[in-house]
Amino acid sequence: MSARRPSVVLITMAVILVAAAAVVRLAVAPNATKLPDDTDQTVHYAGETTMLDVTALRSGDTAHALRSGIPVTADRRVRVTSTHGDTAVIEDTMTVHAGEQSLPSSKTYAIDRASRKGVSPPASTSAENSRGALSSAFPPDAEQDDSYTYYDATTRSIVPVRYTGTARREGRAVNVYEIKVSAPVKDPAVSEPLPTALPKKLVASLVPALDSRTRARLTPTELAALPDPVPLTYLGQSTLVAYVDQQTGIAVDQTVSRRTVATTSVAGTPTPLLPVSDLTLEVTPESVQDLGDKATSAGRILTALTVLAPVAMVVVAAVLLLATFILERRRRHRSRAQG
Repeated sequence: MSARRPSVVLITMAVILVAAAAVVRLAVAPNATKLPDDTDQTVHYAGETTMLDVTALRSGDTAHALRSGIPVTADRRVRVTSTHGDTAVIEDTMTVHAGEQSLPSSKTYAIDRASRKGVSPPASTSAENSRGALSSAFPPDAEQDDSYTYYDATTRSIVPVRYTGTARREGRAVNVYEIKVSAPVKDPAVSEPLPTALPKKLVASLVPALDSRTRARLTPTELAALPDPVPLTYLGQSTLVAYVDQQTGIAVDQTVSRRTVATTSVAGTPTPLLPVSDLTLEVTPESVQDLGDKATSAGRILTALTVLAPVAMVVVAAVLLLATFILERRRRHRSRAQG
């Protein structure tokens, strides 16, 4: 028995290593891809905007009602405020800086820490109704298809996410996704500062500056039939393109285009009048580099947990089994020689 004891020990160690490899690959690694409870990330953007000057519009100064080409910067901070098992509550704040003005917008989401999709919020927590849709982040190893949906807080609508292919950012392989939104504005923070109606005379003065389709609808007859004041509603239009790291789910780069368009009903048909805001943003080169570095660091950890550590354990287990086989052969050879 004593001669076989080393073989038993080696086999036991090999079994333990294989079991440990399975635990690391099937239990530890999936937990490593969950959204960390200390997530706190800020991304910086730069671009330009067109803004409605409500004072100029109401005074009839239509020539100066829209201020275009205004340089802007923006900071987007996404942080986890609490976790509840597999659910994370996150605060997503975008602050746009235009000159001396700062325009913050903050939303709260409850998301699944693994899939990053919206879920029901914990008790006593108020959150956007984004159930089943992405809002602030993509998951690691995201699907290369059109299976995802996206929740847009401005319109409170859920829209498809279109997969458009692959690219490279900061030396990382990324999936490219495009999100398009066109729906009525439902966020009071966006709609409440805007006028709910305009004097008919003011709308008539805007007609020459409108696009050809709108001018064709606003004939003198239709214009005369409009109530005075003319009621307004608002349409939210967005296009987002995200370059998502294939391994970690980090959006290394993004472009954002958002418009809010004033509309009214002409002969029962919703008709756009003019954009009251038009914002275009791109992630700054410094933030792209920073996000690429974070994706690289996180990718190394995931590779170590999902590939290197389990493979190393299995290789060592195989070496131990080989050593056991060699020891057993030598033991039998000695037994035959002594017999």
